[in-house]
Amino acid sequence: MSLRPAVAVALLAGASGCATLPGGTPFTVRHGSAAAPAAAAPAERGGGVRALHLGDFGDRSAQQAAVARAAVAAHARAPFALAIFAGDLIYPCGLDATWPGAEACAFAPDGNTVATPPAGPPDPAPARLHQAPLAGLLAGTPPRAVLALGNHDVWPYGGCDVPGLDAGATSRRKACLAVAHRSPLWTLPARHYLVDEGPVRLVVLDSNTVYRDYGGFTLDAELDFLAGALEGCGQRACFVVLHHPPTTAGVHVADFDPPGRTERMARLEAVAAGRVRAWLAGHDHDLQHLRTAAGVDVLVSGNGALARPRERFERTASGGELLFASTAPGLGLLTVREDGWDYRFEDPQGTPLHCCAATGTGPCAPVRCAPETQAALPPVRTAPP
Repeated sequence: MSLRPAVAVALLAGASGCATLPGGTPFTVRHGSAAAPAAAAPAERGGGVRALHLGDFGDRSAQQAAVARAAVAAHARAPFALAIFAGDLIYPCGLDATWPGAEACAFAPDGNTVATPPAGPPDPAPARLHQAPLAGLLAGTPPRAVLALGNHDVWPYGGCDVPGLDAGATSRRKACLAVAHRSPLWTLPARHYLVDEGPVRLVVLDSNTVYRDYGGFTLDAELDFLAGALEGCGQRACFVVLHHPPTTAGVHVADFDPPGRTERMARLEAVAAGRVRAWLAGHDHDLQHLRTAAGVDVLVSGNGALARPRERFERTASGGELLFASTAPGLGLLTVREDGWDYRFEDPQGTPLHCCAATGTGPCAPVRCAPETQAALPPVRTAPP
């Protein structure tokens, strides 16, 4: 699990090109091919689906405001077809399980979709903590919002419990409220679901079940859904969207120390083996590009609102390989085309921090970041189901 110092390159902002941001100078590491990335090969840019990837965004802070402005600027530069929010949508406790009418919310027998929405007026938290900072994304043709549940959205810890409800019932109600809520930038039609857009398929999971079964929801059900969802990956490039990454070099590497939890994540990886291009996650409040022990790319974009500036990325979980990591606030930009895909991290000033490009079903190899232009990245839109 330890990183080899011989191939690690630790860079401060002045050496790496990272902009100095509020809260101190970002700390960045690059390993292997990311330490000396190759020039990006010329690519056919037409027909791409462009997506914002942003996790752990749901807290009002100066950082959130800066990252939101960067997301809006990136959308103006080249519009997003999709806006992916990889969990921890509302800090610290998710939607308010004591909000008037919340007790009416109920899941259907499938334990996935909502049969009965909450009664009464909607909880204002999503409008205040999620949509308002990103209102600029609604200009022109808004992106299709894709949300996943994070631990803060469902767990009843840290004062997030509900008097008279046990932990399981509280978590289930919180999940129900998140799925039931609707607004232009909040689409969570079920705990797990599919999004098909042009050449890309997003398989959205409730990875809270990987950590433990909760509220009547099980990892077995999540695995069954994933297996069926991946049947369509012969026609499309499939990406799994979830809150908890299958490997990390951030503070949550400690989450993998309990053997049972590591085994549960390994079961998820086994179902996805050979059919997933990358895992798009959050949870760690930083930016990371890793590969699992099986060689599948993992992109962690979890520095939307709350940074961990003391992180030093000293070990990785579950035999993963770390290519790039930074404590810089920022966001991820994914573009998927018929012949491959690419990804870039940017800081709030729009400065590229790390880029990679994949051809066909190959890995996303680190490359030198090139400027983006409106003409180079026309969005492709398909009608939602």
